[in-house]
Amino acid sequence: MTCVRDDTATTARVKELLTSGVVSECFYAHRPQDRPCCEGLGVVRYGPTTLCADCDRRRSAVGKGMSPVRLPDPGALLEVLTARDTCRQAELALRHAVSSARGAGHAWSALGAVLGTTRQAAQQRFNEPAVADLSTADHLDNVRWSARTRR
Repeated sequence: MTCVRDDTATTARVKELLTSGVVSECFYAHRPQDRPCCEGLGVVRYGPTTLCADCDRRRSAVGKGMSPVRLPDPGALLEVLTARDTCRQAELALRHAVSSARGAGHAWSALGAVLGTTRQAAQQRFNEPAVADLSTADHLDNVRWSARTRR
């Protein structure tokens, strides 16, 4: 049997969902020898046993005589994680583009106009480095102080 495996990013998102505790893991998730096409995220529960969609289609005796309990679709949460990651990447790209535009000599008023905001709002949002890039909170205070003195 040939299975198409998801890319690494999807696998990381599945792990993130599982560690968050908001979704259940398929009973066969760690048994690829039994179910090589296991999707990992549970969509149905038979008593204490949770199965993904693929394992549910292939089940034989698991849950016989029990009514299935449908779980919320974890695919919707995977979409949310994908959108979140896309937003983070877009924010980094936007910060880089604004920095390049400033380096090319464009004024904050031009950036504000292009971004659909005011000069002041653009400057406040993009004038300081992202907090994640800074090594200490003290450095952020220094950046803010020097930004105030440049005005």
